[in-house]
Amino acid sequence: MTALLSSRLLRNKIPSLEKDFYNQVNFSESLLNTYDMVFYKSSIALAISAMLFIVSCNPQKQKKDESSKTIDTAAYLQKGDSISAIVQKVLLANVMQAMKSGGPGYAVSFCNEQAIPLTDSLAKAHNCLIQRVSDKYRNPANKLTVQDQEVWTKMASTANANTLSGSENGQIVFYKPIKIAMPACLTCHGTAGKEMETKTFEIIKQKYPDDLATGYKEGDLRGLWKITFLND
Repeated sequence: MTALLSSRLLRNKIPSLEKDFYNQVNFSESLLNTYDMVFYKSSIALAISAMLFIVSCNPQKQKKDESSKTIDTAAYLQKGDSISAIVQKVLLANVMQAMKSGGPGYAVSFCNEQAIPLTDSLAKAHNCLIQRVSDKYRNPANKLTVQDQEVWTKMASTANANTLSGSENGQIVFYKPIKIAMPACLTCHGTAGKEMETKTFEIIKQKYPDDLATGYKEGDLRGLWKITFLND
């Protein structure tokens, strides 16, 4: 009898135990879901915080980048003026020596063969590119580019002040006017049959078939020194 009662009580208890079991399982699942939700929200909050931190740092980085791009205009103007003065002095001394040795015709030949090597050696020493550009070039390699033309137009209509510009690859470019400063310049850049001997003009045409650099008068704008500073 006792065993029978125990069996009945156990059968009656089973549904209750099953219910408790499933309630515990449901509670555990609910707890896990809650944990997952908290973890998910925490991850989102952490990601947003990281993004806000990065965004807040960007203005400082941009300011730093902008400040690093600031150039010392006065220093580059002084450096460009100094380099152009040195190159002009060297070239003029050599041309005058050639003129003294063999006359204007010999000076033209000297310029044709030695001017570029002399200029290039000085450019290498100063870590830059040195050119003489003009709208009336003697060597087609010295023809004005679009950028040169903009500077030329400004210098031709103003006081011919030295100036800086930027090249397409971000390098700094210095420009300085070159003028027909003395009568001796006209022996190679004047008018044939007047300041320039016919023989000299013939040599020029032989050495420079595309020459346009004649017909000047003293004080005219002959060209521009163009010094491109190379990046360190």
